[in-house]
Amino acid sequence: MKKRVVLAAVICALGVISAGCGSAADTMQEEAASLQTASSEETSAENYIEVVDQNNMTAKVPKDASRVVLTALPLPSIYAITGAPIENLVGMHPGSASAIENSVMKSMYPDLVNVPSNFIDGLDINIEELLKLDPDVVMYWAEYTNQYDIMTEAGIPAVGVKTQAGGDALKTMESWLEIMGTMFGTDSDNGNAAKVLEYGTQVQSEIAEVVNQIPEEDKPKVLYLYGHSADEISVSGNDFYGGFWIESAGGSNAAAEISGHAIVNMEQVYQWNPDIILITTFTETMPEDLYNNTIEGQDWSQVAAVQNGKVFKEPLGTYRWFPPSGDAPLMAKWMAQTLHPDLFTYDMVEEIKSYYEEFYQYTLTQEQAEGILAANPEAAKGASFGSSR
Repeated sequence: MKKRVVLAAVICALGVISAGCGSAADTMQEEAASLQTASSEETSAENYIEVVDQNNMTAKVPKDASRVVLTALPLPSIYAITGAPIENLVGMHPGSASAIENSVMKSMYPDLVNVPSNFIDGLDINIEELLKLDPDVVMYWAEYTNQYDIMTEAGIPAVGVKTQAGGDALKTMESWLEIMGTMFGTDSDNGNAAKVLEYGTQVQSEIAEVVNQIPEEDKPKVLYLYGHSADEISVSGNDFYGGFWIESAGGSNAAAEISGHAIVNMEQVYQWNPDIILITTFTETMPEDLYNNTIEGQDWSQVAAVQNGKVFKEPLGTYRWFPPSGDAPLMAKWMAQTLHPDLFTYDMVEEIKSYYEEFYQYTLTQEQAEGILAANPEAAKGASFGSSR
C-alpha cells in the first residue's frame, strides 16, 4: 500500500514539473516505473505459490486455483480425498473417467461424470483442447517431459508426479497428498491430507507388525495379473505396484524375476504355478473366466490357484486399487486379509464404510460397499495398462 501511495505521488508530481524540469522528470519517471514493477511483483507473489514437483521442477500456481486438470489416471481419487472443492476439477484422463463412470464415484461426485477428457489420448495431449479448459494447473506423469514442454510453452503451470521407489503405492499416495495439500491448502485444518497420511502410516505399521513374523516358507506364492486378455498376459514383477502389494501383505511374488511388468505366456505361468492369483481392474477378466477356462487359447485349469479356488479380483472404489489411490490404506488391509485370512480378520465392508465416512465424508450403503469389493469389469474400458496406468 505504501508503494502504491508513493507511486501515485510521483505520478502527480510528474504532471506538475514536467514542463520545466526535463531531467528531474526523467528521473522521476524511471522511479515510477521501478515502483510500478515492484508493486506488480508484490501482487504476483501474493497470488501465487511456487510448487516443486517430483521432477524437481518449480511451477508457479495460483493460490486459489479453481480450474484443475489431472492427466495421471489415479489423481482424481486422491484429489477427492484431500477435501479440495470437487467442482474445481475441470479435466481428466479418459481412463479416470471410465473408472468414475463404473464405480461408486459416480454416485459420490455426479458432476465428475461430465468432466472433459477429450484433450488427451493415451499419452498424447491436444494442446488446443486443453487450452479451452483454461486450466490454472495440470498435474501429469513426470516421466513424460514432452507433455511438460507442450504445456509450459503454452503458459500452463505443470506439476509432475512419480511413483516412489519400489512401486510403493502407499508412499506414492502420501507424496502426492503432500503436493496437493501444499498446492490446494488442504494440508492442515482446511482439508484431509494430514489425517489420511497419519491413517496410512498407522495401517502400514499394523500390518507390518504381523507380516514380519511370518516365516518365508509360509508366504504364499502370488501372481498379479496386471493386464489380461486372450492375446496378452501381463504380470507385475518387482519395483512395481503388484510386487509391492504382495510383499507388504506377506506374500512371495511369483514373478519376482521380472522388473516392472512384462508380457509372459502360459508356459511361464505353469512354471511359476502360483498359490494365489490377483487380477487388476485394468482388465475385464474376472476370476470366473479362469475358473471356467473361458479365455481362448489359455488353459488355466492346471494352475494351483485355480484348482484351489484362490483367484481374486482387486476392488474398485474411488479408483482401481492396484496403483496409488485415495483408497490405498484399504487396499493394504484387503491384500493382507486375502493373502492371510487366518491372521487378518478385517470386516472389509465395515472398514470401507468407516473409511469413506471419515475421509470422503460420504455415507455408503451396504450395497455400495459390497459393490466396491465385487468390482466392475466395465471400468477397464478406456484404461490401457502399461505406462498410462
